[in-house]
Amino acid sequence: MKLLTMIFGMISIGAMAQNYGEIKGRVMDEVLGEPVPFAHVWVDHAGDAIGVVADDDGRFAIKPFEPGRYDLHVKDVRFTESIKKGVEVRSNEITFIGVIGMTFNTLGVVEVKEYIEPLIRPDNPEKITISGPDLRQRADARNTRAMIVSLIPGVTASADGQQLYFRGSRPENMVTFIDGVKVTAGEVPNVPSNAIQNLSVYTGGIPAKYGDMTGGVVVIETKGYMDFYRESQRQLTNLP
Repeated sequence: MKLLTMIFGMISIGAMAQNYGEIKGRVMDEVLGEPVPFAHVWVDHAGDAIGVVADDDGRFAIKPFEPGRYDLHVKDVRFTESIKKGVEVRSNEITFIGVIGMTFNTLGVVEVKEYIEPLIRPDNPEKITISGPDLRQRADARNTRAMIVSLIPGVTASADGQQLYFRGSRPENMVTFIDGVKVTAGEVPNVPSNAIQNLSVYTGGIPAKYGDMTGGVVVIETKGYMDFYRESQRQLTNLP
């Protein structure tokens, strides 16, 4: 009995670990175009600082993180401290920040910039991901199928709007997953936008874990209890 308990515990821990994300980037001197070695890079996570020291080439990788938005801090005694606000971390994905430029400073100024994530990921140009906060700003977020058609090149809808065609393939050659579970083939169910954490669409380069699809794959990750809790805390913090 104890052995079974340990096995199930290990499986649960492994499943939880798969939901974490990672941040990667590189710290560079904006003027000289050279890497800034051994800069301190960290994020504020639930009141604690999680970070690393960049290597001698200015590169860094911070993990693991629960999905969400974080403020990324970069500091070196020779340069202006830099803060990128609202860096989006998604489950089972690496968020590539790219190059963080640092400017020489002796006045103790902190440079704060809002992080703007590219719609198309450089590591997989055939995958487009939309986060929950971005979904809430879209007028067509209530109709998941119509939103995908308007955002993704090469995707069209059937006459009744119920089925999607990826680059001319048959509707049955696309599939939808919600929280890792295959729910439909050929159709995309409408999920309330305020319940979606991330929505990803693959038009090619489909990972093997989603099966042998020749059309496309729609992956919807819904919010959990902690996601709603963090949102409520942010709303309380922003109250006048």
